[in-house]
Amino acid sequence: MVGDQKGYPDKHEVADYLEFYAQHNKLHVLLNKNVYSVEYNDQIYSLKTQDGETFQAKCLVNATGANQKVNVLDISRDISAEIQQLTIDQYQNPKQLSSQNIAIIGDGSGGRQVAKELAKTHNVTLFCGSPRPFAPQELFGINTDPRQKSGQKLPL
Repeated sequence: MVGDQKGYPDKHEVADYLEFYAQHNKLHVLLNKNVYSVEYNDQIYSLKTQDGETFQAKCLVNATGANQKVNVLDISRDISAEIQQLTIDQYQNPKQLSSQNIAIIGDGSGGRQVAKELAKTHNVTLFCGSPRPFAPQELFGINTDPRQKSGQKLPL
């Protein structure tokens, strides 16, 4: 992956890598497809999308991630309409924001990445819950990422 090899990739680096990976491996990628049912019969998975398409496969990998639903607190409805509010899935780039003073609620990886990006051009305050321990990727000059022992590159 392109970027700081001693740090963690940001959302743009991950997106670029996934796009490259799909092109390199000639993968058929479908975007904005909501799967609403999966059935398993005769060793074949059948997936149906909301728009009526059906796909079949011998193998199914559910890679939707752990926290794909945005949690918007009810109190946000009481905030003045003059204050711009975005959820992480609505955020695209700093140019969207109408104010120089930005509050980011939540220090998950998305919140931290957006805070890092916005800190270059805006006044950012990142609101966090309890402190989180982070293990360094490199410790005493040794890469602790188990996928990259001895400096080997990850395969495509």
